[in-house]
Amino acid sequence: MTRDQFELLAPGGDVESIKAAIAAGADAVYCGLDRFNARNRAVNLTLDNLNGVLELAHANQCQVFLTLNVLILESEVAAVMRLLAQLVETDIDGVIVQDLGLAYLLKHHFPTLDVHASTQLNTHNTGQIEYLKKMTASRVNLSRELNIDEIAHLAHFGHQHNVLMEVFVHGSYCIGFSGLCYISSARNGASGNRGRCSQPCREQYQTTKQGYDYPLNLKDNSAFGDLQALADAGVYSLKVEGRIKKPHYVYTVVDNWRKQIDRLCDGETLSQDTTELYTVFNRDFSNAFLKGDFGKSMYIDNPRDNAVTHFSKVYQCTSTDDVQSVKKRLYDKKTDIIQHVDAEIAKMDINSDRPKASLKGAIEAPKLATLPNNPELTETKPLSVLISEREDVALALEDNVDVYFQLPMGLKAELPSMIALFESNPKLKPWFPAILIGDDYEAAKVFLVTIKPSLLITNNSGVGFYAQSNGLEWIAGPQMNTTNSYTLKCLEEEYSAAGAFLSNELSNKQLRYIRRPNQMRTFYSVYHPNTLLTSRQCLFQQTEGCKKIKVNKGCLRRCDKRTSIINLKDNPYVVQKQRGSHNSIYSDLNTLNLDVLSDHRDLITDVFIDLRDIQTETKVLGSKLDIISAFQAELLRNGDDSSSGVTALIAPTRNQQYLKGI
Repeated sequence: MTRDQFELLAPGGDVESIKAAIAAGADAVYCGLDRFNARNRAVNLTLDNLNGVLELAHANQCQVFLTLNVLILESEVAAVMRLLAQLVETDIDGVIVQDLGLAYLLKHHFPTLDVHASTQLNTHNTGQIEYLKKMTASRVNLSRELNIDEIAHLAHFGHQHNVLMEVFVHGSYCIGFSGLCYISSARNGASGNRGRCSQPCREQYQTTKQGYDYPLNLKDNSAFGDLQALADAGVYSLKVEGRIKKPHYVYTVVDNWRKQIDRLCDGETLSQDTTELYTVFNRDFSNAFLKGDFGKSMYIDNPRDNAVTHFSKVYQCTSTDDVQSVKKRLYDKKTDIIQHVDAEIAKMDINSDRPKASLKGAIEAPKLATLPNNPELTETKPLSVLISEREDVALALEDNVDVYFQLPMGLKAELPSMIALFESNPKLKPWFPAILIGDDYEAAKVFLVTIKPSLLITNNSGVGFYAQSNGLEWIAGPQMNTTNSYTLKCLEEEYSAAGAFLSNELSNKQLRYIRRPNQMRTFYSVYHPNTLLTSRQCLFQQTEGCKKIKVNKGCLRRCDKRTSIINLKDNPYVVQKQRGSHNSIYSDLNTLNLDVLSDHRDLITDVFIDLRDIQTETKVLGSKLDIISAFQAELLRNGDDSSSGVTALIAPTRNQQYLKGI
């Protein structure tokens, strides 16, 4: 192995942490400005000190990537364009993005900026890599939930398509798939897709039946002992998480990984000594996702620093005095680290003798054509319905309604039965989930070429790419997170999408400025159980209990369970696993938003309702056919103020997100 086969990528939440990363031997640093990045709680950089940071980093053979990895609102497009125009004038080495509209603007107006796909895009199959390659992404950060064989498959595919793979190797795990977690957003408008996650998964809940107070809290990720496997898999960038961590944490982790990489490249035996990694902040460590051996062992019932507990076990403490001795030793060690890091970064100067920069500065951004107003819509909007149970398939025979059937995330195991179901019900349309890993994505491709549906909705961009490649009409689902007009333009122009769902995270005001392409359908889900997150992990081991110690393939296919957890600061949440799919968490009440029909009459072309059997606290009176009829009557009313038959059938519901947005 040679050193140019790897990149050690370090977090830089502020200038001091960037200096620490450089001093420890990072090959690259990712950092954010004070806007448009997924760690708003970090101090972040300003345009005033960005050039100084770039000079320092480049003088030390370290690249700098700027995080613009959030969803962009329509009202922010002009500011983003000004920022990108500023960045073109710098020596920035790349920008990390989540928003497809932002990727579109980069491709068409700033082609010299190197684009990296954020982990918020949740990349886990080959179709997604092709999809992102089309938007000029030179690398993708893969989903943290993948095992080493899945990573190797994608890395090999990436090499064939000139796209590098980036993998998180150290730091915090999220309980949910990135980009698909809305729990903080639904709670208080602090969206993870806007860098404002309030980390409800780390909070205390009412003690569960299994006796746990922190049932969603995972240990930290560490692949320190897996470097050879990552090298063999073809991974290029090894990413350390931690933009809200302190400089001494960044230095310690990067320094240990730097030495480990150097050992591998020099043909030396790799270290198994994790003493220093346990000295700085950790929640204990796990590599279980990487090993494909995840389950109960990945949880820890304490979200705070585990260092004292770890070393108390190492030194076999048996008394309070023993533990105090460990605490003293740790304090002294951390003090030594902090002093050493302070001395190292004190040697590094950043040139501050430069003119102050501003988003309203002299550099002029390219002019974007004024988007035309949404054409007036006078006809009754079509209604689409989502189901997930076979006994509801007869609804597809109803007039004036499109019925979509939710395909399982574990599609490979169910492929023959799904093909038979759709062949027997030609009016039924497929709804593809956001998660389709490995063979399940390959099964989705087989399904598409076999069924050739007249229209499909997908929450997975890889399916969208394959649908386009095969001339199939497709709609970008709600979990593809469309929040601005340029995402709509991108989906239509680059991927031939027939339509897209507008994000339910947006408020009334945030929706107001979006303009849809004339020929594009814009869907909005006015009624649904509110999915807060989806997890590859088992959420029942810490709550209701499960006899299995770890998750296996049988769990995905056969398990269907439901429970609830009660956050001590908030409402209860519903935990439900549908047979064939991964675990999900839902709000206790379904979302119902009829106001949007009159507020955005000309923006929304299609209305959508989700009638899957997710057991929340919302009570539904009447059959699903009754519900469909009530919504059809609502659409015929076309927003007049008479009382609604829908609210007489469905209650209680919630609609806070539409008021507060993101």
